[in-house]
Amino acid sequence: MNGGHSAHVMRSLLELEAFAPIADNLRGISAELATSDTVTLLVPPSPTGAVTSALLEAALLDAGIPYRRRFSPRQVSPPCIEIEEGKATDMPTECSPNPISLKLAPFFTVGLRGSDGNPQRGILSTVAQAAALAELIAPDGKRTRRLRPWLLAGNWWGDALDQGYDPVYSSLRDHLREEGLVRIVPLPEVKSPNLANLKHLDKEREVSTRESWSSLDADGKAEALSVLVMPEVISDKTSTSRLEELVWHRIIVNNSDIDLHSNMTTIRSRWDGSTSTSAEMVESLLANSI
Repeated sequence: MNGGHSAHVMRSLLELEAFAPIADNLRGISAELATSDTVTLLVPPSPTGAVTSALLEAALLDAGIPYRRRFSPRQVSPPCIEIEEGKATDMPTECSPNPISLKLAPFFTVGLRGSDGNPQRGILSTVAQAAALAELIAPDGKRTRRLRPWLLAGNWWGDALDQGYDPVYSSLRDHLREEGLVRIVPLPEVKSPNLANLKHLDKEREVSTRESWSSLDADGKAEALSVLVMPEVISDKTSTSRLEELVWHRIIVNNSDIDLHSNMTTIRSRWDGSTSTSAEMVESLLANSI
């Protein structure tokens, strides 16, 4: 008897509807990478660029594929993967598998479907696209798997959550949880959260809520969180969607004491616009020191 547990079959990111427009492109590129000459990554010097690059580099390292990193703006020739930022387009950019020439740029896609089947659209960031390609390049790669939860950074740093619900973020977050890569917990269950995004929270109340948390029942916990978050709601500085994630849906990555939102806040606050800081960001992500 195995206790009734069936082995969990890993679902690929490419099985999510959001990735449908680029799935074939990414599969084609991944197949070519195995025999490619040194591939050049052209990276914007930004937090999003750094995380996108780190996800790709982790997979290339795991798979033993040679690459070099360059920061834009500059010209590069194939084989290359260019990371572009800016406004999302309605369609993914064209790509050519041989020689490899891929541009990752944000585009609008279906994140989830409502109960009535209506598509809810959102933006698929370059970070999430890189995570899907990384998964193809090194499905069992240690670095690749460890960095996968960072695929949320693009949507987290974007502004969709400030304008309301972000269906792409929600579908990616739920995918990570279903795959057992993260746990979703309320704020009081995070050991030492970075509260920079919750400036109006009463710090003493936050500590006392955490201390009494385990003794509360479900109703007590709901009440305690409502009271804790009230000053933030009244201040109206943070959107309801973002607040929900920061207070009710903190993301704990397996084997980590620090939640992902705190890490995303920390890494972004370090960025000063320079390529050297961007390079340090990539290195610290790869070294697991963030």
